[in-house]
Amino acid sequence: MKKYYAVLVTVMVTAAVFAQKMDPFDYHVADFRLLTDKRVQVEVGLTKPQIAVMNKFADANRTKIRAYQDQVVRAGRDPSKIPDSDPTLLRYFSELRGQILSNLNPLQLRRLRELTIQNAGLSGILDTEIAKKVGISDDELKKARAIFEKGASASRKIQQDVYAQVTKPYVNVRPKSQAEATALSTKIREIFNGEMAKRSPEIQKLAAQTKKEFEAVVTPKQLAKYKALSGKKFVPK
Repeated sequence: MKKYYAVLVTVMVTAAVFAQKMDPFDYHVADFRLLTDKRVQVEVGLTKPQIAVMNKFADANRTKIRAYQDQVVRAGRDPSKIPDSDPTLLRYFSELRGQILSNLNPLQLRRLRELTIQNAGLSGILDTEIAKKVGISDDELKKARAIFEKGASASRKIQQDVYAQVTKPYVNVRPKSQAEATALSTKIREIFNGEMAKRSPEIQKLAAQTKKEFEAVVTPKQLAKYKALSGKKFVPK
């Protein structure tokens, strides 16, 4: 036990030093949630002590959230209806993010930033700080965001329509057990996926149109800079 806490203290002290050397841009962009994927952990170069400390942070965070949910229940509210914009949840999220990212060294943080951009695809360029980094003006950014939102809205509409169509026959179905509920959920999901597959050409056409309109606003030079920020392509193994 003493040995573990010695390692813990060492890692946390090292993390404090790393935090002072962090690149603000890398810190802003990096999505710590990607680190739940063991393949990403390997790609970033996490050590076993780092992972152990991160797990401790995550466990403590979950304990806080559960306590908050219990508090909500005692107040007579439904914890499942707590919005993502809830100030307390946002504070807990921010705390965990700071703890996890501060546990990375500058090179690890940079690689995580690159992987975050790769994971985001073209939509990542809509981030204010990223847009500044690649030289996109406020006016260009406003137009680009409007284009993506229009495409995203149309895509959501297709999914909502398909979901409404698929679930309509089951609106009044009341499962008598958890097993029946699980089976029904699985059945609906499979039907939904099948119907969405039929709409795939429509969705692909929509994505192509969005990309075409987007590239009419953002220059090739800006796109090249954005691609450079994503670093070496990550190929999961």
